[in-house]
Amino acid sequence: MQEIQLTNESMEAPIRVFEKALKGSHKLGIIRLNTPTSLNALSLQMVELMSQQLQVWKDDEAIVAVWLEGEGERAFCAGGNVVEVYESVVAKTPNPAIVEDYFEKEYALDFGLHTYPKPVICWGQGIVMGGGMGLFMAADIRVVTEASRLAMPEIAIGLFPDVGASYFLNQIDVTWARFIALTGCHLSCLDAMTLEMANVLVSQESKNALLESLDKVHWDGRDKARSLVSLKQVISSLSQLLSPLNHVDNHVKEHAVEIASLMAGSIEEIDQKIRQWQPETAWLNKAKQSFLSGSALSAHVILRQLEAHRQSNLHQVFESELKLITALCHKGDFAEGVRALLVDKDKSPKWRFSKVTSVNLEDVGQILF
Repeated sequence: MQEIQLTNESMEAPIRVFEKALKGSHKLGIIRLNTPTSLNALSLQMVELMSQQLQVWKDDEAIVAVWLEGEGERAFCAGGNVVEVYESVVAKTPNPAIVEDYFEKEYALDFGLHTYPKPVICWGQGIVMGGGMGLFMAADIRVVTEASRLAMPEIAIGLFPDVGASYFLNQIDVTWARFIALTGCHLSCLDAMTLEMANVLVSQESKNALLESLDKVHWDGRDKARSLVSLKQVISSLSQLLSPLNHVDNHVKEHAVEIASLMAGSIEEIDQKIRQWQPETAWLNKAKQSFLSGSALSAHVILRQLEAHRQSNLHQVFESELKLITALCHKGDFAEGVRALLVDKDKSPKWRFSKVTSVNLEDVGQILF
C-alpha cells in the first residue's frame, strides 16, 4: 500500500497524519500520536488536531476506515497530559475554564470516535492507560499484542476512571470493573481479551501484515456495519496465526473467585477486606498497594460513579464525567495527586482523608454529586 504523509510538520509534530491507498479508490486514514518521550500522553493540542482530522475524513468518501497508533513500541498512549491541567488549578489565579476546556474537548474526541460513521481500528501496542483507554475503547477494532498493558490508574492522582469508563467498565463483569477502577491494575493482553475490552490479539510483529490485510476487506463506504463484518473476518485469520502466549498471565481467569469475594459489598467493606488480604502473587500485591496508597475520596467516588451509570448511555456518561472531574480538580485530591506523582515525584501524597472510613460522606455528596 502506498503511504502519503498529509502533514507538513517536522518529525516532532505532536501527531502525524497519513493516508494509505487501499484497493480501488479507497483509503485508510492513519493518526499517529507522536510524543514518545511522554509515552504519547495526550495534550490539548493533540486532542484538537485529532478532532480536526477526524472531521475532515468524515466528509471524505475515499476514506473508508481510520487507524490509530502511537509512535514507538513502548506505548500507544499512557494517558492525558494532566500536568497541563494541574498548572491551571494551582495557579495564583485559577481559571476553571481551562480545566473544563481540556476535558470537554477530550471527551468530545472520545464520543466522536465511539459514534464515528466509519470503522475505527486502534493498535493498542504497549501501554494503554487513562486517556489512552478512552481512545482505545472507543474503537470498533481494539487490537492488543503480547506487549500490551491496559489500566485505569486514576485513583493514584485523586481522580476516577473517566474518558467514558463509566460506560465501558459497566459493560464488563462488575467484579472486575470495581477491581480495575479501585486498584489501577495492569491488564495483560489475555486479560483484555477475556474481559472483551480488546477484540483482536496478534503478535506485535504482525502490524504490517494487519495493515496489508486491509486490502482484502470488502469496504462499503455507505454502510459501516457491512464493512465491519468483512473487516472482522479478515483480521480473525491473522489472530489465529499467533504463537502460544505461555509467558503472558491471564489474571482474570486465575483470580476470578478471589477478586469476586474481595469486591463484594460497600467501599468500607471492600477496604476492610483488602487490608486483611494476603495476596499470593506480585500482581495482586501491587494492586493492593495501589488501592491503599490511592485517594480514599476517589475510592468513594469510583464506586458511586460506577453504580450510578450501570444503565446510562454514552451521552449521559460523558455529561456526568465532565461535571464530576471538574469538581474533583478544584475541590478534590487531584492537585495533590498530580503533585506527588508527576510534578515533585515524591510519591507521598497528603490526601484530604487518610483512609476510606474517615471520608465525610455528606461532604462527598454535597461537593461532588
